[in-house]
Amino acid sequence: MQTTSPARQQKLQNLLTASDVALHWRNNTWNVLGRKAAQQRELPKTLHKTVESMIANGHLIAGDDGAFRLSKTTPAPLVRADESPFQRLINKRESNGKSYFDAEQIRAGEKLRTHYERGNLSARVTANYQARSGGFDHHEKSSDNMLARMSEDTLAARQAVHAALNAVGPELSSMLLKVCCLDSGFEDAERQLNLPRRAGKAVLAMALTRLARHYHFKPRQRHSGPDKIGHWAIEDFRPAIQPLANSGHLA
Repeated sequence: MQTTSPARQQKLQNLLTASDVALHWRNNTWNVLGRKAAQQRELPKTLHKTVESMIANGHLIAGDDGAFRLSKTTPAPLVRADESPFQRLINKRESNGKSYFDAEQIRAGEKLRTHYERGNLSARVTANYQARSGGFDHHEKSSDNMLARMSEDTLAARQAVHAALNAVGPELSSMLLKVCCLDSGFEDAERQLNLPRRAGKAVLAMALTRLARHYHFKPRQRHSGPDKIGHWAIEDFRPAIQPLANSGHLA
């Protein structure tokens, strides 16, 4: 278990507490994220070993969004200056002002995206969403424990992605990959997956629901079997009995 300067640990703890921010590893450095995009900045290099020590000691805990917060801290929404296209897409409001996707679906999509990024699974490398080209040149500046932890995290993240996609199933997992992980818009995803126009949003909603159940954000539902089926109508349905066309008695 690692130790670090008490003064630096207190400085980092004060930063996280006073500003209500979190830490996120991206592009071979720790970034500070908060409720506003203006709060995003790189953490000073002098505090990197302190972060590593507090993670090893359990004082910093990773959330579903991949950000590290002080233990016993209620997760607050974070805003990145390089907000993902997926986040912008699903945050669009309908004509009635409401979001098409609920909180559990959005949370599930972001968790899958976080695992995908952490596992370095993307086939393309960009400045905003992937590790920088030649990023390994910076690894000698990190401690051996940091390298081992990042390697273990990468493998675990890849396994989590595969488990999630298997749980969703092959019919819907392609939509999750296109929109959540590869930043495709609905129209591009529809075209690439040979879906009807304007079907992408509905397909993504079904996929995110299954994903949310896999992550236990939504309760899992199982059919009770054919013996439990009384009728196909909704609850409180009562059939209407129509009078006979000929009201006379049958001979």
